[in-house]
Amino acid sequence: MERSDWSGRDSLEEVCPRGCRWTAHYRKLIEQIYKKAFRFYFRNLRYAYGRNNTFLCFQVIREQNNEVLHKGVFLNQPSPFRLHAELSFLSWFHDTELSFDENYKVTWYMSWSPCPECAKEIVTFLDNHHNVTLTIYVARLYYHWNPTYKEGLRALVQGGTRLYTMAFPEFEDCWSLFVCNETFRPWENFHKCCSLQDKTLQKILRRGKMLKEETFRVQFNNAHKAQKPYRRRVTYLCYQLQEANGNLTKGCFRNKKGLHAERRFIKRISSMKLDQAQSYQITCYLTWSPCPLCAQELAQFKHSHPRVQLKVFVSRLYFHWKRTYQEALHRLCTSQVPVTVMGLPEFADCWDNFVDHQSEPFKSWDKLEQYSNSIERRLLQILKSWGVDDLTANLRTLQLGPTSPPVAGRDP
Repeated sequence: MERSDWSGRDSLEEVCPRGCRWTAHYRKLIEQIYKKAFRFYFRNLRYAYGRNNTFLCFQVIREQNNEVLHKGVFLNQPSPFRLHAELSFLSWFHDTELSFDENYKVTWYMSWSPCPECAKEIVTFLDNHHNVTLTIYVARLYYHWNPTYKEGLRALVQGGTRLYTMAFPEFEDCWSLFVCNETFRPWENFHKCCSLQDKTLQKILRRGKMLKEETFRVQFNNAHKAQKPYRRRVTYLCYQLQEANGNLTKGCFRNKKGLHAERRFIKRISSMKLDQAQSYQITCYLTWSPCPLCAQELAQFKHSHPRVQLKVFVSRLYFHWKRTYQEALHRLCTSQVPVTVMGLPEFADCWDNFVDHQSEPFKSWDKLEQYSNSIERRLLQILKSWGVDDLTANLRTLQLGPTSPPVAGRDP
């Protein structure tokens, strides 16, 4: 299907069998990049003047057997089409005869990060193609100081894209796959430029997922009663996923639109299509312990992801006097999802990793450790009443370390 009036910057308006917007339009697929072109357009300088085009190098791999099915390069198409490289790929993907019954891993190496319009189209694409996992490595960040472009990058990650800046291994892979077989030789200040781009991206993504200081101190406060001025304490879930290669993914959820934070978290991690052959560690910080339904779904998630080590820290126990909620804690611990109560080290780690604290160290509130010890004793009593041994002793050594809207609330 063609639309002669489509500009490339308009929304993709055609509809594919999966309900995704698309267009089969003007695009030019090439196989290789000249060495001089690569070294000019992919050079990750802080100020990259004169680089007015975007190169998108891609691989499509069948997940079941890691077979490389397709690879190539798209460029932004100039006027009159003005078709961005990202939209060229989405158009090409729809025209390629790939089975909806198989899972695919797609990797992009890009000279510039996507613009907000393209980011929106990528998120829509992933929403309608749950069999596709997309990883994007970018050499440079496009208009990274512009709030609209920052929001576009955050939307990509929140929509399921794995977004990273290119470091030496990614430059080397891109060079060998799309340039030539010669050894990749970094340019001057290469590693310094890589570090700068990565810090900039982490700052953008981090700020988009950060809690305000006041929100953290109200919602994670472990006092038995809410402090004055009274604000309803709802469920917040902060998580960090660490892959075997060291890559980190972080995020925060709260109850919203009929979904508890735990269910939103499970939906988010499931959309990432984790490699079942790799090991992962996920650490969750919760303001309230899970309700029975969420505990059941967390246990099912762990059962379907045996190579995921899932650890849950809670600030407070939710309806801990009710037998059904005690059973929920029992179910989690017997499903290899250990639950423990947050102490001072965990509050400090959560503060460092998930709060926009402007480099201020965590300051304990009054009686924090007293409240924590009281809640932990209650948790151990509950577990022992169900015949469960203390499974939480080893969790105290866990440190996340530094990295370079409710259904009805949960009031006990």
